[in-house]
Amino acid sequence: MANANLPAKKYKKSNPTQIRLSFECSGGTTQFIDIARALSVINRKFYRQGVYYYVNSVEVYNNESGVIDLHTLPDTWVTKNSWNRGFQLFQKMNAMTNTPISGVVRPKYHDFKVYFNQTHQQRGSLNPVMSTINNGSAGYAPDEWDYSRFVSADSDGDLNQDNDALNQEADDFYVHMLGGHQGSSDNWTSVGLIKSYAESRTTVPSDDNIDNVVDVTDPLLNIFDFSSEEQLNDIIENLINDNDQPPYDQNAYVGELSTSMQHVARIGTEQGVGRIGRAAGFCVPMGLLCVDPWDVSTGYRLVLNLAPGTYHGVYAERA
Repeated sequence: MANANLPAKKYKKSNPTQIRLSFECSGGTTQFIDIARALSVINRKFYRQGVYYYVNSVEVYNNESGVIDLHTLPDTWVTKNSWNRGFQLFQKMNAMTNTPISGVVRPKYHDFKVYFNQTHQQRGSLNPVMSTINNGSAGYAPDEWDYSRFVSADSDGDLNQDNDALNQEADDFYVHMLGGHQGSSDNWTSVGLIKSYAESRTTVPSDDNIDNVVDVTDPLLNIFDFSSEEQLNDIIENLINDNDQPPYDQNAYVGELSTSMQHVARIGTEQGVGRIGRAAGFCVPMGLLCVDPWDVSTGYRLVLNLAPGTYHGVYAERA
């Protein structure tokens, strides 16, 4: 029988998903990977950016000795909350068109897509590649993967270039996760989500402590102070002066600066190991990864082995 020598149907392979993603990187240039974008291109499915993707391992193939650093967004509640705040505002803005008059419907692949930082906005995202013979490769790009833009109704009463009339044009801008805002109040080009989140929140007052005036010579207070060294008075002074401020810089949020990247791996290649380097896996918030080479002058190949799961074949968690 033709089907007698086949595995049982209960062991049939599920819908196949390409979870090994390859990228051809330029030597010496900081570049960026948008995992959701790459998965969408290779698997011909729509993967959302705003989730936490997980990498099982990383490989670097290089024809020279060099070092590659990999960075992600900080995996903190600030990153998560600032992204969610941006997403909710983006949805609210687009909902303004949900009327019978406009007749506008959301695009089929509508999503909230953000940049890693301002450098990512300038250089874009790497396209995934598939291999050919003789160590060649062919890249694949999406038909469309537009990062989200906000359109502000706040004109700020800005004057035009001649300073004789108000400029009432709507201000539209992109958003990025790390770093400050780019542009000015009348012409933002890109707004930092974590920076904006920090500016919108109240902080613990700097004088929020228990500095009530205490008279350490009060007779009743000193009933049990048997020591000549004024032990009880010293304890009171310690309680008044110590640990009444937050155990962090209340004026700084991790992610407000472009230097707030989370270093997750350093991969070196050298002659003795066939110029192949490997690193263990890590979490990639929003699927955004920064690839930063050191002492590398030629191109190299970076391979991400993603964790398999139930989200179109890969493991992902909601932000």
